[in-house]
Amino acid sequence: MSRGVWSLTALLAAAAIAGCAPSTGSGNTPGAAPGPAASRDSATMHEAARAFSAAYVRGDARAMAEAYTDDAVIFPEGTPAIEGREAIERYWTLGPGRRITHHRITPTRIEVVGNTAYDHGVFEVSGTNDGEAWGPGHGKYVVVWKRGSDGRWRMQLDIWNRSPAPGAGN
Repeated sequence: MSRGVWSLTALLAAAAIAGCAPSTGSGNTPGAAPGPAASRDSATMHEAARAFSAAYVRGDARAMAEAYTDDAVIFPEGTPAIEGREAIERYWTLGPGRRITHHRITPTRIEVVGNTAYDHGVFEVSGTNDGEAWGPGHGKYVVVWKRGSDGRWRMQLDIWNRSPAPGAGN
């Protein structure tokens, strides 16, 4: 698939996550139930992921880039790593005739450890190229989130790749 088709997260971050119940934790005590702060942080990342997906469907690359830290790195499938918010915005800018019509991120697990969080899950994406529909495509992702001095969670590292549709030989 072409550039920008196989996205997260990344998200983020990032989807219609209603009904998703990812595992969260403080990272301090293995197996411990998530505390209220970790649950709030996880919910914040879910919202950031929904906003990311909504921006992708709108074609708003600037809003997508704002979901990343200034020093973020993304790792698109089949391309070199892309560093920095400006370069990431260029990556997410769709070319003429390209449109994303559906993007959903479903976290499997989010673990919060201080001002860092580790998130992995799956995504689904569909779109059109020159009016011709494609998708849905499916994939998996890993995102490392950082909480900034402003208290906002942003993606610092974002990697994704394709996988079979659920139930298709997983």
